[in-house]
Amino acid sequence: MDIKDFRGVMGNFITGVTVVTIPGDPPHGITVNSFTSVSLEPALISICLDHSSEADEKLKEGINDSYCVNILAADQRWIGEYFANMGEVEENPFEGENTKVLPTGSLYFEDSIAYIDCSLYDSIEEGDHTVYIGKVRDAGLLRPESEVLTYFRGKWGSI
Repeated sequence: MDIKDFRGVMGNFITGVTVVTIPGDPPHGITVNSFTSVSLEPALISICLDHSSEADEKLKEGINDSYCVNILAADQRWIGEYFANMGEVEENPFEGENTKVLPTGSLYFEDSIAYIDCSLYDSIEEGDHTVYIGKVRDAGLLRPESEVLTYFRGKWGSI
């Protein structure tokens, strides 16, 4: 199988767009579309991070054992682009957007559709990514009326 073909097939699966924030000074963020609910009891979610990412390195170091998933609204595309190192966005969203720090030390963007704050529950290295399982500590629905930011066939969109 050709990896380019596989990538093309996966690009035909529409995903929502999230930004995962990791506590620190300064905090760190990464755009992630490999995010899913794992379990309701206990409440668990998963994200997948490329081994070459700084976020993966920070969670592996074990200095921080928490992260927050921010579900982005369509009008937050620039935040997704910034943390994916796409486009020419120069303004750091941590400086230009309203954020709130949670008890775990993670932060969320107050204009996101929702957030899910987690402590690290487990991690599994598979291929070129690590699957991080997070135990949900807090979650909030902030802007349920907003259109969600999507990614499909290499293009940003909304629903």
